[in-house]
Amino acid sequence: MRFYLKVIAFFCIFALLLPVAAVHAAQPDIKAGAAILIDAKTGQVLYDKNAHKRLAPASTTKILTAIIAIESGRLDEEVKVSARAAGTAGSSMHLQAGQTILLRELVTGLMLRSGNDAAVAIAEFLAGSVDEFVAIMNNKAQALGAYDSHFRNPHGLTAVGHHSSAFDLAWLARYALLNPTFAEIVSTRQTSIDWFDTRGREHDQDLKNTNKLLWMLEEADGVKTGTTNEAGPCLVSSATRENQKLIAVVLHDHSRWFDSMQLLRWGFNNYRLYEHSKQGDVLAALAVERGLKSEIDAVVADEAALVVETANYKDVSVEIDLPETIKAPVYQGQKVGEIIFFIKDKAVKTVDIVAGQDVEERTPARIFLNHLLNWFRQLSSWGVI
Repeated sequence: MRFYLKVIAFFCIFALLLPVAAVHAAQPDIKAGAAILIDAKTGQVLYDKNAHKRLAPASTTKILTAIIAIESGRLDEEVKVSARAAGTAGSSMHLQAGQTILLRELVTGLMLRSGNDAAVAIAEFLAGSVDEFVAIMNNKAQALGAYDSHFRNPHGLTAVGHHSSAFDLAWLARYALLNPTFAEIVSTRQTSIDWFDTRGREHDQDLKNTNKLLWMLEEADGVKTGTTNEAGPCLVSSATRENQKLIAVVLHDHSRWFDSMQLLRWGFNNYRLYEHSKQGDVLAALAVERGLKSEIDAVVADEAALVVETANYKDVSVEIDLPETIKAPVYQGQKVGEIIFFIKDKAVKTVDIVAGQDVEERTPARIFLNHLLNWFRQLSSWGVI
């Protein structure tokens, strides 16, 4: 009898544990041709389906166009719309040739209404021509690490050789969302802009965001839709819950709204962000031996944060590996220590700690030269030399 009770108890426990394990391990069933989910702060990839496959990105291209425009520092300058810009095919702000409009309003129309005409007007204004602006786009993409991408226009209409990937679009969105102006624009559901017609008369124009996820998911706060015949429906989306922001990308996905919600909710439900310190934080003053300065700042080189499975969050610990002193010479940016993340007793990630300043070695020649320079400065201040 006791044996049967043990068997029954075993199967009861097994039955209770099995659904939990299954739910935790199961990834969303995403219909997209390519998809990815990343943590915005760390860049960690939480879900990947053909993430580096080169595909047409449609209007998600405009993420890069927008951040270039915002970083130009010219948002409050007036743009005169050309006939070429006004005549651009596809989704439109309905710009008119000859009208003037602020660059800021063009970026808003670019990201909310998905105006292809706005994209061309931005390109011509900032670079003189679409071709020159496209060169800027490609250089920027490469500099940011979007190596699967090559752009042929600023709007995403189908063109031979115009491609990106789910990973690259997530990476570009991650960078762009660090800019407060970009983040504010892409999280806006609806707004109105000042609109000057070709006669200079002012009107208000209402703009509604094409990103329906902003209404469908409470935590959603970006980013950009895209649709062409070649690309199919696409969506780069972001959402924030507590201290964590996630970015999802689905390409060629006729279930883009549902799939994006699945990815974002799955990420929040199964992963948590453990934060220790921010890039640039000063952790300590590190003593310098035989230096012209007695100490330097020990600075965090990158975001010291880790995304972990929710079940492992309580097991995360951090150790700071820093020497008591360091010998001169010391160079700014030189590695002087590490932040080490552990899950239980296993090291899973390290972040460098670097020197915040240069420190020259204290030598007789250096000391003499410094005294000499100080004397020259003093004499100069007295007007002697």
